Amino acid sequence: MEVASSEFAKLSGIDRNSAYKQMKSASKKLMKRTFIYEDKDGDDTEVQWLIRSKYADGYISMHFTDEVIYLLQVFDKLNPYTKYLKEDILNLKLTYSLDLYHLAKKSEGKGGFSMTLDQYRQELGTPKSYERINNLKENAVDGPIKEINQKTDIKITYENIKRGRTVTGLTFTVKAKPTKKKGQEGLNQNNEDRDIPPLTVKQIDRFAPLLANYSPFGSYAPSGKSTQEVISWLHTQLRDEAFLKTHKKHLLAIGYTFPKQKS
Repeated sequence: MEVASSEFAKLSGIDRNSAYKQMKSASKKLMKRTFIYEDKDGDDTEVQWLIRSKYADGYISMHFTDEVIYLLQVFDKLNPYTKYLKEDILNLKLTYSLDLYHLAKKSEGKGGFSMTLDQYRQELGTPKSYERINNLKENAVDGPIKEINQKTDIKITYENIKRGRTVTGLTFTVKAKPTKKKGQEGLNQNNEDRDIPPLTVKQIDRFAPLLANYSPFGSYAPSGKSTQEVISWLHTQLRDEAFLKTHKKHLLAIGYTFPKQKS
């Protein structure tokens, strides 16, 4: 992947020299970052994000490992509703805000996530000084949460997990902020009395993954099923007229718009 400092500066609203320095700093951090996944044998496998980073005049070229490219492709395919808004990402300035935002977005559909302190430190790649919980919370929890809540599309809160009087982990609650799409609110209100007509195959392919990952719909989906299983189930349900009528508000919320009525 090649990123030009001029384009990054334009998107971020900063000067080109500052953009190049920030990009270089970010790529150096990525060179040190790893993540862990469970392979087909059930064993934990640790992988670096980048295998090579090149700094040239006006751009930075980053080369991801094969595992990262593959996992990102799978994640994107199975979770089309979990998209990051460009404006949100560029607004996050604190060191660990983007990492926490990434964790939160992955768990937004489930309402949150829990981690031990050691898992959290490892996931964010914090320094040894953050073994002290006050340092960890101040710099990698409280600060990033405040920035994320102010500048992005989600709101995060957290509670301590304790063993006796000792904090051993954190439980994060993640909620989407209410949004109003331009023109969509009026459109939906004007069509409150209309039933959704039969969906096309293309529409079903589009809305099944969106609905499966839409948290307010979660209580209506079959329990104990994976996201992909719920998507398959929805491919059948979205052909049912009664289902469309029952879940019209959910479909409108994820982007369905009524076809124009013929005059």
